[in-house]
Amino acid sequence: MSESTLAARVVRLDAKGCLVRLDEPLADLPGDGYELWCGVRGKIHLRDRRHQKSPVAVGDRVLVIRSQEDRGVVDSIEPRRSTLSRPAARRERVEHVMAANVDQVVIVTALLDPPFNPAWVDRVLAVVEFSELDAVIVVNKMDLGDEAPPEAAVYEALGYKVLCTSAAVHTGIDALRETLVGRTSVVAGHSGVGKSSLLNAVQVDLGLVVGDVNAVTGRGTHTTTAAVWLDLEGGGAVIDTAGVREFGLFGIPKRDLAWLFRDIALFAPDCRYPDCSHTHEPGCAVQAALVEGALPPFRFDSYLKILESLEERDAS
Repeated sequence: MSESTLAARVVRLDAKGCLVRLDEPLADLPGDGYELWCGVRGKIHLRDRRHQKSPVAVGDRVLVIRSQEDRGVVDSIEPRRSTLSRPAARRERVEHVMAANVDQVVIVTALLDPPFNPAWVDRVLAVVEFSELDAVIVVNKMDLGDEAPPEAAVYEALGYKVLCTSAAVHTGIDALRETLVGRTSVVAGHSGVGKSSLLNAVQVDLGLVVGDVNAVTGRGTHTTTAAVWLDLEGGGAVIDTAGVREFGLFGIPKRDLAWLFRDIALFAPDCRYPDCSHTHEPGCAVQAALVEGALPPFRFDSYLKILESLEERDAS
């Protein structure tokens, strides 16, 4: 086999390795000529093995070398223009890059079954702000109720796009499709909120497996078990991720947290002390805004919980 490199994008990552889609098809490659299962060069694995769960992520631009008829190896990874990361499971200081080279994060929630969880949304929003990505909040399963959760209006006032949808009755699907087309989006949400159902409604030929919420635990089944890149007919792509119950904050300094909350960041410059934690200091403008009703209590509660988790992380 020739050692010439082929340009490609990582479109799936799981225990078997990574599946790449070549920029140009190979006439003798099985299937449509574009897809090749690859391992990763040892030099890439060794580069930062203590700090990253995997050296490659879905969305990565890579150069690969074909080693067998339907196999190859990732020889190098091109610099990333953006990432969405969280800590690896049970390894707080190891980075798990969920997706690379994305434009926006679509945070999928449900009105009910499972119930809307603003604390989880706020955690993801903090990561999105730190990553300098755009965010879209989707409230799915609107067929189960009459009104959007009250927190939705708060997010809209902060400048976030909020879409109310129902995959079951096809409500809001056109608006969601317009939001996705022409951009690279990573879709994140708890298991059972209907991520796969929504994406199937956006484009019928995706064929993603759909699961239900467990009646005993109230949690959804993991119908998406690996991150996967999905091209959209109108242009752009979505990266569908496995459902996550916890969304940790990787690499975010405690001192930066307040600036990742758009509403808290409005009041923080007026605090008496420049290093105010907004928890107990006199002359805290954030606390004053909370008392005056200018800062929603649920947002401040989210800030406090995340701050506590960062303090625990730093102490460990």
